[in-house]
Amino acid sequence: MKILARVLAMADSEVLGLISPRTIKDIKREDPNPVFKVFRVGQEGECRPDMVGIGATVQRWFQSAIEKLTEKLGLGIPVYHNHGPTNKAEGRQAIGEIVGKALKNIEGSLSSIAVAYIYPQFRDLPLDVASIEAVVMVPNDSREFDVKDVDIQEVTGIALGSSHVKKPAFPGATLLAQFRAFAEKSHQGDHKMTLEEIRQAIQEGKFGPSDVFAPTALTSDPFIKEHVEEKINNAKGYQIRRLQDVEAKAATLETEKKALQDELASSKTSVLKTKARESFETVLTERPKLKGDERLVKFIRKSFEKSFTPKDEAKVKDELNKFVDDQVTEFTELMGDTKGASDKGGKTDAEKTAEAAARAAEENRDKTNLLDPKNNELIPA
Repeated sequence: MKILARVLAMADSEVLGLISPRTIKDIKREDPNPVFKVFRVGQEGECRPDMVGIGATVQRWFQSAIEKLTEKLGLGIPVYHNHGPTNKAEGRQAIGEIVGKALKNIEGSLSSIAVAYIYPQFRDLPLDVASIEAVVMVPNDSREFDVKDVDIQEVTGIALGSSHVKKPAFPGATLLAQFRAFAEKSHQGDHKMTLEEIRQAIQEGKFGPSDVFAPTALTSDPFIKEHVEEKINNAKGYQIRRLQDVEAKAATLETEKKALQDELASSKTSVLKTKARESFETVLTERPKLKGDERLVKFIRKSFEKSFTPKDEAKVKDELNKFVDDQVTEFTELMGDTKGASDKGGKTDAEKTAEAAARAAEENRDKTNLLDPKNNELIPA
C-alpha cells in the first residue's frame, strides 16, 4: 500500500524535540549540516490510496490504526525517491532514513508524524510529499473498508516525491517542516541565541541540566553549591537534634532508674525493719535483767525506732544484740554524767545498771555457746 502526504510549517525547536540528541550527534559526525524533513504520513478519517494489486481504494482510518501505524514506524526505516514497482527494498536507492516519529493532534485529528533525514547528495531534490509503504490487511480484496489497529502489519519504507506530480491520499496530510540542523549561518545572517531562546530550546527538546552542562559545571554553580550546602547543614542540624533528644531521653531514663532503685532499696529496708521489729522483741525478752530498769528499756526502744537499720537479713539477730549492747552502754554513760557517784563512795544507779547489763550480756553469750556442755545436751558432761 502507498499513501501520500503533503507539506505544512513546523517550528525548528519542535523538530529537534522529535529527534534524539544522540542521533543528531551521530549524524553530524558525517554530515556537519544535516537536513531533516517532517511529514504527516497518516491521520484519522478517510484516505484514498492505491493498493498494490487492487488499485484505488477508499479507507476509513480509526484512531487505533493511526496509533499502530506510528508504533510500526521504526527508526532507521529507509526513505526512497518515489515508489518502486513493489514495496521491496531490492534494487532501490535509499535517499535517507527515518530518525524520529510522534503522535500529534493536528487540526482536530490524530496524526502520525515521521522525521526523515535526507542524505547530503539528495537534499536538493524537490521532496514535499511522502507516501508510506506498509502491509495492511484487506478484507476480501475490498475497495472500501475500515482500517483498525489489528489491520496494520508492517511499515517497510517511506517514499518521497513532489506534490507537482503526486496527489496525497490523506487530504490533510502534508510535509510539516524542513529543518537544517547545525547551520553555521542562517538565511538572515549570523545570529546569537538569546537566553530566552536557549531556555525555550532546552524545554522544547526536553533536555535535562546534565544533558547541557558537564557535572563539574553543575557542581560549581553558586546556586547548586548553596542548595547542596543547605541540604547538608539541614542534615547535620537534624542529626544534632536527634543526638540531643537521645541524650535527654537517656538522662531521663537514668533518673527514673535511680528513683526506682532508691524506692526498691527503701522498700527492702522497710520490710527488713518490720521483720527486725519482731526479732527485737525476742532479744529484749531474752534479757530478763532489762526488765528491772524501765527507763533503760524505754531508751532502747526509742533508739531502735529512730536509728536501727538492718543490713543483712540473715544476721539481723546478731545486729540487734550488738545494737542493744551499744544502747545499754550509751544509756549508762548518759546516766553516769547526770547523776555522778554517791557521797558514800558506793556505786551509782547507772553503774549498777551497767554492771547488770554486762552480766546479762555475758550470761546470754554463755547460753549461746553450744561448745559448752552446759548449753548442749548432746555433749557428755
